[in-house]
Amino acid sequence: MTQVPLVGMGTINFEFFKIKTGSVDGARAQFEEMIQDLVGIIHPDFSTVEANPGDWGIDAYLGSLTGGDVDVWQSKYFIDDFGASQKGQIREAYEQALKCARREGYTLASWTLCMPRNLDGPNEKWWTDWKKGKEKANSVKISLWNQAKLRSLLLSEDASSIRNHYFNPTVSIPDMPYRPTVSLADFDQYEGALFVRQLRHAGMFEYDDAKEEFFNAEILSHEVTDKAVVEEMEALARSKAELSSLWAQRFNTSCQVNPTGPLVGLYVDVMDAVRDHHPKLPASIRSGLTHAFGMVHQRVNDGRAGWARDYRDVAKDHLQSSDLPKMPSHKIEVDVTDEVAGGETNG
Repeated sequence: MTQVPLVGMGTINFEFFKIKTGSVDGARAQFEEMIQDLVGIIHPDFSTVEANPGDWGIDAYLGSLTGGDVDVWQSKYFIDDFGASQKGQIREAYEQALKCARREGYTLASWTLCMPRNLDGPNEKWWTDWKKGKEKANSVKISLWNQAKLRSLLLSEDASSIRNHYFNPTVSIPDMPYRPTVSLADFDQYEGALFVRQLRHAGMFEYDDAKEEFFNAEILSHEVTDKAVVEEMEALARSKAELSSLWAQRFNTSCQVNPTGPLVGLYVDVMDAVRDHHPKLPASIRSGLTHAFGMVHQRVNDGRAGWARDYRDVAKDHLQSSDLPKMPSHKIEVDVTDEVAGGETNG
């Protein structure tokens, strides 16, 4: 799976909560969670009260609800408007917090309103006057975490994980599927190819699958070369180099184990290694397992690998006596079923 950023792209914009959740109610709930997370950065031992049905006017608090001083944070997702209705909700939320404190026997020491907007001049004056009046009447310290304050908190180093979680979220998407396997219509066209001759020379006589693997690797190589996308060309070169290394390591080992006799098991050992290594190949060219097998056959067909100790002599004789087969010019019919990782048994 690949992690990709969603729409937020890291910009602190509280409107994004509505876009991400699809509703104002969803945005309100997510804003409340963010406030709790920010309080937790400053006061790791904070807590909250689940609404059942009311929340005691608390979204986050510090202290003990069984007695003593309690600091309360209340979130209000006022994102679009701020008028008489919003002012009424602020008054009601504060009175609810004060009422619950008196009822439950603890002291409301401070009350902080959190909202994702800054106030204009007249509303800032209203807030200041209302705050002073309530602080004088109830001896409760009242504060405001507005948009500017919240941005400041979110931009702090301690809050980087919270900022990324809410404003630079990622989503998992499936990796690109492997490219489809193309059926080879005419197996005879590769009958005189070097990679087939090398298979025969090593004592193997069932090679139709190898022809189809080679055919698909040729298509992949031509498509990547024709598109000339640097990233894909580099990925193809890297894939071929890694697969070539798998062959060379096992060829050398096989020669050491069998100093004089045939390299029995070399083909199977190499293709098993290719199968195991396949998930590690660059994803950008979407090479399926058939293509990976085919890239090994391509190297054999270039005379740079083989399945017998004297593969170089076989290649030299072949190049002197015949031409390599060319890419077929007939119409290609694509199998409608895409390959899936580990789902092939070719090779």
